[in-house]
Amino acid sequence: MLLLLLLLLLLLLLLLLLLLLLLLLLLLLLLLLLLLLPLLLLLLLLLLPLLLLLLLLLLLLLLLLLLLLLLLLLLLLVLLLLVLLLPPPPPLLLLLLLPLLLLLLPLLLLLLLLPLLLLLLLLLLLLRLLLLLPLLLLLRLLPLLLRLRLRLLLGRLLLLLLLLRLVLLLLLLVLLLPPPPPPPLLLLLLLPLLLLLLPLLLLLLLLLLLLLLLLLLLLLLLLLLLLLLLLLLLLLLLLLLLLLLLLLLLLLQLLLLLLLLHHHHGTTTTIHSDKNIFTQWLLLQLIDHIGGHACFTNSPCFYGILTTTVHVYLRHIFLGHLS
Repeated sequence: MLLLLLLLLLLLLLLLLLLLLLLLLLLLLLLLLLLLLPLLLLLLLLLLPLLLLLLLLLLLLLLLLLLLLLLLLLLLLVLLLLVLLLPPPPPLLLLLLLPLLLLLLPLLLLLLLLPLLLLLLLLLLLLRLLLLLPLLLLLRLLPLLLRLRLRLLLGRLLLLLLLLRLVLLLLLLVLLLPPPPPPPLLLLLLLPLLLLLLPLLLLLLLLLLLLLLLLLLLLLLLLLLLLLLLLLLLLLLLLLLLLLLLLLLLLLQLLLLLLLLHHHHGTTTTIHSDKNIFTQWLLLQLIDHIGGHACFTNSPCFYGILTTTVHVYLRHIFLGHLS
């Protein structure tokens, strides 16, 4: 039986080591996901099968962790039963078991701390996903917007190039040709063309500037959306913390009230009994004072009875009839 106990302790150590290794692997995977999350979101359409495989691997690791935890719990139960049922071991065996127990304790502490770290990393991953979702949607919508914008830009650039070529041809014709006396008809034809070209060039330049401004506004809107999301998350966290604090305060107040009621229960019973006896005596005095008079219809008489009863009540308080 003692050998069985030693074997169980060794198995427990091995299981703890496996659990620690798996938890460390999960931590490394989560850290990699946190670091490479923007790149993964950018390559989501191309690397969707790989991401699915990564998720499946994470799920398998979690299942293995759960199975190992169940085995660990079973081994602990068996050890407890053996310790309870077996006779007390000799001191030599205790000396052998002490180093094993000293190894088990830090491993158990690490097993308690590593799941908390895993939960924190998962929360950080979810927060980053929430923050990057608007960017992902924008990246999905950007190709359509860019196609439309690029078509418009290409059309405008082609028009601009044509206009520039016409202007260059006109300049070459003016500079290279010998200066014959120009006919007045040619000048009359060139002047309206130049007058048409100049405003068109100005319009194209203005449209390009407007496009640049629109792109800057889109970027600013994205930044504002991200900031708003961050503020909302912070507000939600603060509200949750406030709710928890309020619940704790309410629980503390309820506990204090229960303790005070339990503490003062014995003293209040005697005071209530004395007050009940004194109120019965006051009612008898009131009935004796009223007698057979129909005094309730007469308001001065009724107020006189009330003032006398209050006077008697205060006198008995000061004389010590009430404890």
